Amino acid sequence: MRFSREMLLLKSTTMALAVLGLLFPNFCSGQPLTPAEALDRYLASHVQQSACSASVFNVHIDASMPTLRKQGSMSGLKLVSYTGQVVYKSLRFTGDKLVKTAVIARFLAHDTNAAERTGDAAVSRQNYWFIYNKTSDYNGLTAYVFLLKPRYKRAGLLRGELWLTADTAVPLRLWGDLVKSPSILLRSFRIVQDYQIVGGCSQPLRLLLTAQTRIAGTAEMVIWLHPVEVVPRLQNGGQLPNADSEQ
Repeated sequence: MRFSREMLLLKSTTMALAVLGLLFPNFCSGQPLTPAEALDRYLASHVQQSACSASVFNVHIDASMPTLRKQGSMSGLKLVSYTGQVVYKSLRFTGDKLVKTAVIARFLAHDTNAAERTGDAAVSRQNYWFIYNKTSDYNGLTAYVFLLKPRYKRAGLLRGELWLTADTAVPLRLWGDLVKSPSILLRSFRIVQDYQIVGGCSQPLRLLLTAQTRIAGTAEMVIWLHPVEVVPRLQNGGQLPNADSEQ
């Protein structure tokens, strides 16, 4: 009888694993995806990322204008609702006022303006050609590297690379140069976005911005985001409080 119960348990476990293997083949096999499968999975899930983005982050920004020998730092909180609304709270700044007004304040204004932040620049097949380039190491993870080639010369589109994990197709890095300058005062603009996994969702970790301006030379920013907590009260698209900052 004991033998029969053990056989029954073993058979049930085998059947359960078989079902899981059919539903989630990569979950059970542990085998890496092909580059094409990873890209398809990323593009299919990328549009749903905002559904798990209601969070609070500690944010720290370091900015500089090397040509003018100006620099400054800002720290505070970044609140992101499930609808994608962004608000910065309890901001504290130290450094040169020019960096605060001409560099950091412009970034914050852009980041809190959903229309400017999203626009028509999504990482999608409608906007880009994706060309598999190589497999590379990224902090101990195996990553597929895809070249991003914009289909249009449109504001917000990048010419650069997209890095995805080979087993789960989670984004690790997105970087590139804007194909169209957002201002006649900018010669070029480079973006490097690194990601982290928070609660099963891909979230920004570090953002590097480098702008070559026609008047003030180079402007640089490094933005770090560290999660504090998920915000349940924002799950239904609730309104965020108004931003405030210390002068």
